[in-house]
Amino acid sequence: MASPHITIVIVNYNVKEYVASLLISIENAKHDLVLETIVVDNASTDGSQEFLTSRFPNVLHIHNAVNVGFGKANNQAIRTASGKYTLIINPDTLIQENTLTTLYAHMEANPSTAAAGCKLLNPDGTFAPESKRSIPTPLTALYKVLGFGSDYYMSTIGEDEAAPIPVLSGAFMFCRTSVLQRLDGFDERFFMYGEDIDLCYRMTQAGHAIDYVPSTAIIHYKGESTKKDNLDYVILFNKAMYQFFDKHYSAGYTFWFKVIVKAGIILRGMASYLATVVKRLAGPALDLTILNLILVVLFMLRYGIAPSAMPESYQPGFVLLHILSSLLFFSIAKFHDLHGLNRKSFSALFKTTAFTFATLAFITFFLRDYAFSRWILLLGFVSSTIFLSVLRLFLPGYPGNLSRTRMLIVGVGPQTSDLVRLIRSKVDWNADIVGILIQKESKWTDTFEDIPIIGRPEHAPDLIRFHKIDQVLFSGNAIQTGDMLSVMSQIRNPLVSVKLVPESMDFVIGKSNVEYLDDIAVVDVDIPYTRAWNRFLKRNLDVAVSAVVLLITCVPGSLAWLFAVLRGKQRDEVRLYAEEHHATIIRLFKPHATNVWLNRYLLFGYVFSGKLSLVGAPLHPDRHPLPVYCKPGLTGLRQLNEDRLKTTGEKEHYERHYVQNHSVWLDIGILFNSVIAGRFYDGRL
Repeated sequence: MASPHITIVIVNYNVKEYVASLLISIENAKHDLVLETIVVDNASTDGSQEFLTSRFPNVLHIHNAVNVGFGKANNQAIRTASGKYTLIINPDTLIQENTLTTLYAHMEANPSTAAAGCKLLNPDGTFAPESKRSIPTPLTALYKVLGFGSDYYMSTIGEDEAAPIPVLSGAFMFCRTSVLQRLDGFDERFFMYGEDIDLCYRMTQAGHAIDYVPSTAIIHYKGESTKKDNLDYVILFNKAMYQFFDKHYSAGYTFWFKVIVKAGIILRGMASYLATVVKRLAGPALDLTILNLILVVLFMLRYGIAPSAMPESYQPGFVLLHILSSLLFFSIAKFHDLHGLNRKSFSALFKTTAFTFATLAFITFFLRDYAFSRWILLLGFVSSTIFLSVLRLFLPGYPGNLSRTRMLIVGVGPQTSDLVRLIRSKVDWNADIVGILIQKESKWTDTFEDIPIIGRPEHAPDLIRFHKIDQVLFSGNAIQTGDMLSVMSQIRNPLVSVKLVPESMDFVIGKSNVEYLDDIAVVDVDIPYTRAWNRFLKRNLDVAVSAVVLLITCVPGSLAWLFAVLRGKQRDEVRLYAEEHHATIIRLFKPHATNVWLNRYLLFGYVFSGKLSLVGAPLHPDRHPLPVYCKPGLTGLRQLNEDRLKTTGEKEHYERHYVQNHSVWLDIGILFNSVIAGRFYDGRL
């Protein structure tokens, strides 16, 4: 067997999906090169060993019993590397089809070059400045950590300008193996971070060149092995920076200068961590501000107090209640993950505000001297729920936006039909597939799986702006990495989420998470919809809401019904099958399309009487019922998504999901979204 041209070294720590995607992109970029690929696993606990070894048997796998650090793990592979060149690459990257051949040709043409790097792109397509860096000397490092700025990222060299540089990013280092082994690889005293700077510094000190080659690029998802919003990352990173300074520069500087540098590094690290924390708390802080402003305004209205008189009228004890309400809201929001996974859930918001004000009312019952009036608490709950919901619905970029995700698929291949089906079945994604971009070499068609073909990949930036796209999904089996990079580099919009579905179709990878697609619902024996307590709550919700609606509309509704009867309008019987052999019979005026509002009034009467529910199965006479009983409803999870569900299987999947995950909070969320979207009965059965 011929000696490898390139040894590729990947260190994995709990990011098996990223490694799998990277290995696929490496295979697509191999061409005529002979590769030796080594994956060093640093004691992952996510099942990486079984996941990767079964899928990639031709890769050499090294499994460590403990996490030995990035540098030491790389060295395990570097010392056995047999390729002429060694590529050290992060697992959270993707290379394009010409990356390996471009770097190989460059190194062959430049024998004095010890290492080379390429252009790094962020997941949103923007240029990553760490693609080219300078050596952090004490002065430049001090300027950087103190925030005064420096040319650390070598701004004098354009992102598309090839040039010699002092430091490569450890995410991608294409090295001459002989030099790498002679320098004994990375300094293992650096557990993580800083080892790339140290290695490049030792290469240049030994008289070797390091080149920046921007004619090819990779995607770097950045920090998937370590999340940068935690204190461990800040400590590790800044410790590495001081280690580098102490190793290479400390001998020539005074004690006090070293103290200043160390203090600067610590302060900079603290500032970076605090900035991340502040950003993460921006959503909760905005919610708490609105909640407390609502309480103040309601206090003024309740007692007729002018704004100018507030300092005198507002008792100090009320400040304690503001603090209490804030703590309650924050704690309950944390419990319901309102600013995390459930940021788009109206039911999570409703439960948070309801529990906050209910608990506040209970506590203030025993603090009568400082208690808000019950009127303020009731209106506070209603107003907070409405305002915070509207905020999530209409404020662009707000982390809790409740609106649907507008998705664009790029690439059509043999598995794209399955991908569309899986997306439609992902109930929790709440995504609308706005359109598909088809490859340049593919024959144009108007639609694919009832989704419009709206352009080619090169049209992506304009189409994303025009259609207000939130998420771009690349079909990995249909579009090449190079084309994907080209599209991403044109988008350059941090508000647009860019994700990739690898060829295996098992999962989706994005900037900061991995999501699996195989959540097809299965009807369980213990169905939440059939539980007595859930049925009790559901029935009470139906009665309460329908009674209010009927009370408000009783005069116009009764008159409209009377006039329809006097004019001889006919009614027909509609048989709705909630079970195979049992039909719910309702009578509606026909033609249904011209009597929508009158029939809606009648439908709320059927809800009040118990024949129908506010939320349930569709009002379709020809609907094939599920094995589990589900009362027909004026709206429902399926009805809310009907316009984007194309097959019977997809529609039944949403019905199964509803009965398997039913709760009164889910009903309330569906009702809220149905009102906003106008998805109640529209005359069609």
